[in-house]
Amino acid sequence: MNRDNAHLPGSLFDFGLYFYHNVHALLQNGTRPYYYLPKLEHYLEARLWNDVFRAAQSYFGVPSGTIRATVLLETITAAYQMEEILYELRAHSLGLNCGRWDYLFSYIKKFKCHDDKIAPDRSHLTMTDTPLLTAYVDRLIYICHKRGTFAMGGMAAQIPIKGDPAANDAAMARIKKDKLREVLAGHDGTWVAHPALVTLAKQVFDDYMPMPNQINKNPGLAGKDVTEADLLKLQVVPKGKAITSDGLRKG
Repeated sequence: MNRDNAHLPGSLFDFGLYFYHNVHALLQNGTRPYYYLPKLEHYLEARLWNDVFRAAQSYFGVPSGTIRATVLLETITAAYQMEEILYELRAHSLGLNCGRWDYLFSYIKKFKCHDDKIAPDRSHLTMTDTPLLTAYVDRLIYICHKRGTFAMGGMAAQIPIKGDPAANDAAMARIKKDKLREVLAGHDGTWVAHPALVTLAKQVFDDYMPMPNQINKNPGLAGKDVTEADLLKLQVVPKGKAITSDGLRKG
Protein backbone atom coordinates (compact mmCIF):
# COMPACT_ATOMS: atom_id res chain seq x y z
CA MET A 1 0.00 0.00 0.00
CA ASN A 2 1.24 3.46 -0.86
CA ARG A 3 1.57 5.25 2.48
CA ASP A 4 1.13 8.62 0.81
CA ASN A 5 -2.43 7.62 -0.09
CA ALA A 6 -3.24 5.72 3.11
CA HIS A 7 -6.29 6.76 5.10
CA LEU A 8 -6.99 6.07 8.76
CA PRO A 9 -10.15 6.93 10.70
CA GLY A 10 -9.47 9.77 13.13
CA SER A 11 -10.93 7.86 16.05
CA LEU A 12 -8.47 4.98 15.59
CA PHE A 13 -5.56 7.38 15.14
CA ASP A 14 -6.45 9.27 18.33
CA PHE A 15 -6.90 6.02 20.25
CA GLY A 16 -3.56 4.63 19.11
CA LEU A 17 -1.65 7.84 19.75
CA TYR A 18 -2.99 8.22 23.29
CA PHE A 19 -2.57 4.53 24.12
CA TYR A 20 1.01 4.40 22.82
CA HIS A 21 2.16 7.42 24.81
CA ASN A 22 0.27 6.78 28.05
CA VAL A 23 -0.61 3.16 28.77
CA HIS A 24 2.53 2.20 30.70
CA ALA A 25 2.73 5.50 32.61
CA LEU A 26 -0.92 5.19 33.62
CA LEU A 27 -0.44 1.64 34.88
CA GLN A 28 2.66 2.67 36.84
CA ASN A 29 0.56 5.38 38.49
CA GLY A 30 -2.07 2.89 39.57
CA THR A 31 -4.70 3.80 37.01
CA ARG A 32 -5.50 2.75 33.44
CA PRO A 33 -6.54 4.21 30.04
CA TYR A 34 -10.20 5.24 29.94
CA TYR A 35 -12.14 6.09 26.80
CA TYR A 36 -15.51 7.37 25.68
CA LEU A 37 -16.99 5.74 22.58
CA PRO A 38 -19.47 8.18 21.01
CA LYS A 39 -21.87 7.91 18.08
CA LEU A 40 -22.10 4.09 17.94
CA GLU A 41 -25.18 2.96 16.02
CA HIS A 42 -24.80 -0.81 16.09
CA TYR A 43 -23.36 -3.56 18.28
CA LEU A 44 -20.98 -4.53 15.49
CA GLU A 45 -19.21 -1.20 15.99
CA ALA A 46 -18.74 -2.13 19.64
CA ARG A 47 -17.34 -5.48 18.51
CA LEU A 48 -14.84 -3.68 16.27
CA TRP A 49 -13.68 -1.50 19.16
CA ASN A 50 -13.35 -4.55 21.39
CA ASP A 51 -11.12 -6.15 18.76
CA VAL A 52 -9.05 -2.95 18.57
CA PHE A 53 -8.66 -2.90 22.36
CA ARG A 54 -7.60 -6.55 22.46
CA ALA A 55 -5.06 -6.07 19.68
CA ALA A 56 -3.56 -2.97 21.31
CA GLN A 57 -3.25 -4.63 24.71
CA SER A 58 -1.65 -7.71 23.18
CA TYR A 59 0.84 -5.67 21.16
CA PHE A 60 1.95 -3.65 24.20
CA GLY A 61 1.99 -6.65 26.53
CA VAL A 62 -0.62 -5.45 29.01
CA PRO A 63 -3.41 -7.63 30.41
CA SER A 64 -6.72 -7.94 28.60
CA GLY A 65 -9.24 -5.65 30.25
CA THR A 66 -6.68 -2.94 30.97
CA ILE A 67 -8.63 -0.56 28.72
CA ARG A 68 -12.04 0.54 29.97
CA ALA A 69 -14.56 2.37 27.83
CA THR A 70 -17.93 4.00 28.40
CA VAL A 71 -20.30 4.09 25.43
CA LEU A 72 -21.97 7.44 24.97
CA LEU A 73 -25.34 6.20 23.83
CA GLU A 74 -26.57 9.01 21.62
CA THR A 75 -28.25 7.37 18.63
CA ILE A 76 -31.75 5.97 18.40
CA THR A 77 -30.52 2.80 16.71
CA ALA A 78 -28.14 2.02 19.59
CA ALA A 79 -31.03 2.37 22.03
CA TYR A 80 -32.38 -0.89 20.65
CA GLN A 81 -29.05 -2.66 21.19
CA MET A 82 -27.91 -1.55 24.65
CA GLU A 83 -27.46 -5.06 25.97
CA GLU A 84 -25.70 -6.25 22.83
CA ILE A 85 -23.27 -3.31 22.99
CA LEU A 86 -22.39 -4.08 26.61
CA TYR A 87 -21.87 -7.73 25.71
CA GLU A 88 -19.56 -6.98 22.80
CA LEU A 89 -17.28 -4.81 24.96
CA ARG A 90 -17.48 -7.18 27.93
CA ALA A 91 -14.24 -6.90 29.98
CA HIS A 92 -13.55 -3.46 28.52
CA SER A 93 -16.94 -1.94 29.35
CA LEU A 94 -17.63 0.68 32.01
CA GLY A 95 -21.30 1.04 31.13
CA LEU A 96 -23.45 3.43 29.14
CA ASN A 97 -23.85 7.20 29.26
CA CYS A 98 -26.92 9.17 28.21
CA GLY A 99 -26.14 11.59 25.39
CA ARG A 100 -29.47 13.30 25.19
CA TRP A 101 -28.96 16.17 22.74
CA ASP A 102 -27.34 14.08 20.03
CA TYR A 103 -29.86 11.34 20.84
CA LEU A 104 -32.67 13.75 19.97
CA PHE A 105 -30.82 14.78 16.83
CA SER A 106 -30.50 11.12 15.86
CA TYR A 107 -34.22 10.61 16.36
CA ILE A 108 -35.07 13.68 14.26
CA LYS A 109 -32.63 12.66 11.51
CA LYS A 110 -33.88 9.07 11.32
CA PHE A 111 -37.58 9.91 11.29
CA LYS A 112 -37.67 13.23 9.44
CA CYS A 113 -39.77 11.70 6.66
CA HIS A 114 -42.33 10.10 9.01
CA ASP A 115 -45.28 12.43 9.49
CA ASP A 116 -46.25 10.84 12.81
CA LYS A 117 -42.78 11.35 14.29
CA ILE A 118 -42.07 15.01 13.55
CA ALA A 119 -40.63 16.52 16.72
CA PRO A 120 -42.15 19.71 18.18
CA ASP A 121 -40.25 22.86 19.14
CA ARG A 122 -37.17 22.27 21.25
CA SER A 123 -38.86 23.83 24.29
CA HIS A 124 -41.19 20.82 24.42
CA LEU A 125 -38.38 18.26 24.28
CA THR A 126 -37.52 18.09 27.96
CA MET A 127 -36.28 15.07 29.86
CA THR A 128 -39.38 14.93 32.04
CA ASP A 129 -42.08 15.68 29.45
CA THR A 130 -40.84 13.69 26.44
CA PRO A 131 -41.92 10.02 26.66
CA LEU A 132 -39.16 8.71 24.39
CA LEU A 133 -36.48 10.38 26.53
CA THR A 134 -37.95 9.02 29.75
CA ALA A 135 -38.10 5.54 28.22
CA TYR A 136 -34.51 5.83 26.97
CA VAL A 137 -33.21 6.83 30.40
CA ASP A 138 -35.19 4.17 32.26
CA ARG A 139 -34.13 1.47 29.83
CA LEU A 140 -30.46 2.45 29.98
CA ILE A 141 -30.41 2.36 33.79
CA TYR A 142 -32.22 -0.98 33.88
CA ILE A 143 -29.92 -2.65 31.34
CA CYS A 144 -26.73 -1.35 32.95
CA HIS A 145 -27.71 -2.35 36.47
CA LYS A 146 -29.02 -5.69 35.28
CA ARG A 147 -25.54 -6.36 33.90
CA GLY A 148 -23.73 -4.96 36.94
CA THR A 149 -22.26 -1.89 35.31
CA PHE A 150 -22.65 1.88 35.47
CA ALA A 151 -25.41 4.07 34.06
CA MET A 152 -24.14 7.61 33.65
CA GLY A 153 -26.39 10.66 33.43
CA GLY A 154 -26.30 13.27 30.70
CA MET A 155 -24.26 16.41 30.33
CA ALA A 156 -25.34 19.72 31.83
CA ALA A 157 -24.48 21.85 28.83
CA GLN A 158 -24.87 25.20 30.57
CA ILE A 159 -21.91 27.32 31.62
CA PRO A 160 -21.78 30.00 34.34
CA ILE A 161 -23.24 33.33 33.25
CA LYS A 162 -20.93 36.18 34.14
CA GLY A 163 -22.25 39.66 34.81
CA ASP A 164 -25.85 38.59 35.40
CA PRO A 165 -26.31 37.05 38.87
CA ALA A 166 -30.05 36.50 38.43
CA ALA A 167 -29.63 34.64 35.15
CA ASN A 168 -26.75 32.63 36.59
CA ASP A 169 -28.77 31.63 39.66
CA ALA A 170 -31.64 30.52 37.41
CA ALA A 171 -29.27 28.43 35.29
CA MET A 172 -27.70 26.82 38.36
CA ALA A 173 -31.16 25.99 39.71
CA ARG A 174 -32.04 24.23 36.43
CA ILE A 175 -28.82 22.21 36.56
CA LYS A 176 -29.45 21.21 40.16
CA LYS A 177 -32.98 20.10 39.30
CA ASP A 178 -31.69 18.05 36.37
CA LYS A 179 -29.00 16.35 38.45
CA LEU A 180 -31.57 15.58 41.14
CA ARG A 181 -33.73 13.91 38.49
CA GLU A 182 -30.77 11.81 37.40
CA VAL A 183 -29.74 10.57 40.82
CA LEU A 184 -33.31 9.77 41.84
CA ALA A 185 -33.82 7.87 38.59
CA GLY A 186 -30.89 5.63 39.53
CA HIS A 187 -27.90 6.99 37.65
CA ASP A 188 -24.48 6.22 39.12
CA GLY A 189 -22.85 9.49 38.12
CA THR A 190 -23.08 12.40 35.74
CA TRP A 191 -21.03 14.94 33.85
CA VAL A 192 -20.97 18.65 33.16
CA ALA A 193 -19.69 20.93 30.42
CA HIS A 194 -17.81 23.36 32.68
CA PRO A 195 -15.45 22.75 35.62
CA ALA A 196 -17.34 25.32 37.71
CA LEU A 197 -20.37 23.02 37.72
CA VAL A 198 -18.57 20.01 39.19
CA THR A 199 -19.16 21.07 42.80
CA LEU A 200 -22.87 21.57 42.23
CA ALA A 201 -23.38 18.23 40.49
CA LYS A 202 -21.19 16.36 42.96
CA GLN A 203 -23.09 17.79 45.92
CA VAL A 204 -26.42 16.56 44.56
CA PHE A 205 -25.06 13.05 44.02
CA ASP A 206 -23.28 13.03 47.39
CA ASP A 207 -26.53 14.00 49.13
CA TYR A 208 -28.67 11.35 47.45
CA MET A 209 -26.07 8.68 46.62
CA PRO A 210 -23.71 8.30 49.60
CA MET A 211 -22.61 4.90 48.29
CA PRO A 212 -20.19 4.55 45.33
CA ASN A 213 -23.02 3.65 42.91
CA GLN A 214 -26.66 2.55 42.76
CA ILE A 215 -26.26 -0.75 40.93
CA ASN A 216 -27.67 -2.74 43.85
CA LYS A 217 -29.64 -0.08 45.72
CA ASN A 218 -31.63 1.07 42.72
CA PRO A 219 -31.75 -1.55 39.97
CA GLY A 220 -33.79 0.76 37.75
CA LEU A 221 -36.80 -1.51 37.43
CA ALA A 222 -38.75 1.31 35.78
CA GLY A 223 -36.98 0.31 32.57
CA LYS A 224 -37.86 -3.35 32.73
CA ASP A 225 -41.11 -2.98 30.80
CA VAL A 226 -40.00 -0.32 28.30
CA THR A 227 -41.08 -1.41 24.82
CA GLU A 228 -39.71 -0.63 21.37
CA ALA A 229 -42.71 1.63 20.79
CA ASP A 230 -41.96 3.55 24.00
CA LEU A 231 -38.54 4.51 22.60
CA LEU A 232 -40.28 6.31 19.71
CA LYS A 233 -43.11 8.02 21.56
CA LEU A 234 -43.41 11.81 21.47
CA GLN A 235 -45.67 13.85 23.69
CA VAL A 236 -48.90 15.15 22.19
CA VAL A 237 -48.68 18.90 21.58
CA PRO A 238 -51.57 20.85 20.03
CA LYS A 239 -50.93 21.58 16.36
CA GLY A 240 -50.79 25.36 16.76
CA LYS A 241 -48.24 25.11 19.57
CA ALA A 242 -46.06 22.22 18.39
CA ILE A 243 -44.06 24.04 15.72
CA THR A 244 -43.91 27.83 15.88
CA SER A 245 -41.92 30.67 14.42
CA ASP A 246 -40.87 31.60 17.96
CA GLY A 247 -39.43 28.10 18.40
CA LEU A 248 -37.55 28.48 15.11
CA ARG A 249 -35.98 31.76 16.27
CA LYS A 250 -34.94 30.34 19.65
CA GLY A 251 -33.72 27.04 18.20
